[in-house]
Amino acid sequence: MPPDTCISMWKRPIRDAMESVENQFKSQLDEAAHDITNAGYIVALAGAGLSVESGIPPYRGPGGLWTKYGEPSLLSFNEFKENPKAWWENRLLSETENGHPIREMKLALDRAIPNPGHYSLKALEDLHLLKSTITQNVDNLQTMAGSKSALEIHGNRTLLRCLGCGARQKRAEISFETLPPICKYCNGIIKMDTVMFGEPIPKYTLEQCMDAVDNCDCMLLIGTSGTVNPAAQLPMRAHKRGALLIEINPEKTPFSPICHSVFTGKSGFILPLLVDHIRSILRPNKT
Repeated sequence: MPPDTCISMWKRPIRDAMESVENQFKSQLDEAAHDITNAGYIVALAGAGLSVESGIPPYRGPGGLWTKYGEPSLLSFNEFKENPKAWWENRLLSETENGHPIREMKLALDRAIPNPGHYSLKALEDLHLLKSTITQNVDNLQTMAGSKSALEIHGNRTLLRCLGCGARQKRAEISFETLPPICKYCNGIIKMDTVMFGEPIPKYTLEQCMDAVDNCDCMLLIGTSGTVNPAAQLPMRAHKRGALLIEINPEKTPFSPICHSVFTGKSGFILPLLVDHIRSILRPNKT
C-alpha cells in the first residue's frame, strides 16, 4: 500500500495532525525534497523508532523491554556456541511462556505490519532515488512493505542462519524435532539470523552496508538513536566523505548537530509528506 493511500485511509484527527506537521515543516520539507532530488546516491539508515510506530516496543528507554525486564547477557553468542542445544531448548520454551519478554516481543512482532514510514522508503526506492535501506530492525517490515534494497545489518527474525556456510533459510521451513537444527547444505549448526551480543555482523552484509555508505552523497537517518555499533558509525562515515545527512527522529540524537536538516517527529507522518514534496518536484519531468 503506497504512503498516500495509507494517509487517505486515516481518520480525520490523524489527517488534521498531518496537516499540522506539514505546516510546521513546510519550508524544511521543500528544502529536504530538493536536496534529495538533487542527490546522486541516497541511502537510508532505519532504527527502532521506525518499528515503534508499528506497535513494536523498543528495547531501551521508556516502555522498553530491557527497561522492564533487564538487559540480556552480553555474552549471548558465546553461550549459544558453548551449548546450542540448551540455547534452542530455552528459546523455544521462552516463546510460549506467558510473561516472558521473548514471548512479549514475539507476539508484538507477529502482529506488526508496515507503517507509512516503511511505505515511504519503498516509494523513494520506486522513484529510483533511494538505493539502499540499511535497517537495524529485525522485524522484516521493510521487506513486507515491498522494499527490494533492504540491508538487514542485525538480521531478520523470520530467518535462520547456518554458522558454517552462512545459508539463510525461512524459519517456518526448519524442523525443530532435533536440536540444535542442522544445515541441510553443510551440516553446520543453525542459529537465529538475528545478530546476538558478541556476534560479529556477517561479513557479506557488513560489506554491502559499507559499500552503500561509501557511495552515498545523501543519507536519511530514520528513527535511529545512534547508540548501537557498528550501525552508529555509518552516519559519521558518510558525513566525513561529504554526504549530506537528513534526520527524522522523535528526539534529537548525537547526529543532529552534523545533519543538514533535522525533523523532530514521527517518521510515519514526516516521510509521507517528504515523498509528496519530492513527487511535486519530479512531476513536471516524470509524468
